[in-house]
Amino acid sequence: MKQLPIGIPIITSLVAFILVLLALLAGSRPGFMEEYDIIAFNTSALGKNLIDLSNDPDEPSPTTDGLCDDLGGFLGSACTSATAAVDSIQSDIADTINDIGNDIADELATRLGIHEFYSLHALSICEGDFSPNATAPSASRNASSCTKGFTNGYNISALLDHGLRVGPLKLTLADLGFTDNLQGAIDTLNKVTKAFAVLLIISVGFTGLSLVASLAALVLIPRQERLTLLTNVILAGAAVGILILSGLVITIGAHIAVNKVNELGDDIGLSASAGYRYTIITWVAVGLMLVAFGYWLSQLLKFRKGSKMGFNGARKHARDSEESGHANGRTEMRSARGIHFGRARHG
Repeated sequence: MKQLPIGIPIITSLVAFILVLLALLAGSRPGFMEEYDIIAFNTSALGKNLIDLSNDPDEPSPTTDGLCDDLGGFLGSACTSATAAVDSIQSDIADTINDIGNDIADELATRLGIHEFYSLHALSICEGDFSPNATAPSASRNASSCTKGFTNGYNISALLDHGLRVGPLKLTLADLGFTDNLQGAIDTLNKVTKAFAVLLIISVGFTGLSLVASLAALVLIPRQERLTLLTNVILAGAAVGILILSGLVITIGAHIAVNKVNELGDDIGLSASAGYRYTIITWVAVGLMLVAFGYWLSQLLKFRKGSKMGFNGARKHARDSEESGHANGRTEMRSARGIHFGRARHG
């Protein structure tokens, strides 16, 4: 069977290492892979419960329907024209109120003294505002600052409360209706993020070691094939296992916590979303390391069955050629001695 090139695990380990390292460093400074967040909080509508300019759908609105039904002739016609004008004015007023409400929604976070979004990354928390505004379709995020999250904690509620307290209105989260259940959901989300960050750091270490071991195999396999293969299987397998665990944490744990935050924070205008790009990077790295692990495992199984890698074959061929050369040399020497002995006898 044709030997698979050893470049396969080297390339897959290298790409996986780069992806995991980028995932770890995303959000380390404003604008650097900002969209590759673990979780993002949208706080542009936070406090909407304090300002309610919309009509209550359960409360019947004034209507002029049927007001002129009992009138006829000139009075009926005049009444109909008047009520139509009143309905038009009411519609214009409703549209104006809605426009005011949208303007306030765009300015609400600024008036409260907070940013419009807070994004959680593996090692940091970034904050900023939407561009061109929070209510624009496909609005982009402009991060203004990033702080250490892994060492200082991913306490979004503390950041929001601090911003509210020093803001123009001097409010607190409690003033906005921030409940203990909502705080509990955010605390759970912080723990999930912390756990994922720890697993990601370990993943960077094992993918890096797997890459180094794959490169070292180029030199070590001809000398210590069994030990080299076993080392690569262990390192690649450990990297796969930790990456899968981190992928499950970010895919399942984060989504559960995000759904809870959205359920409890809807009334006060707080929402959260899980970063799908981050999830894609994690699972692509899992796939790449699975390829590397499968390669080394297959080579180890072949070794146990007595099959050697290409390095050994080349080494064996060289040794056979060398031994053949020595044998030919010895034969020639014996022939030369025989000729010399024969000449001596005839002499």
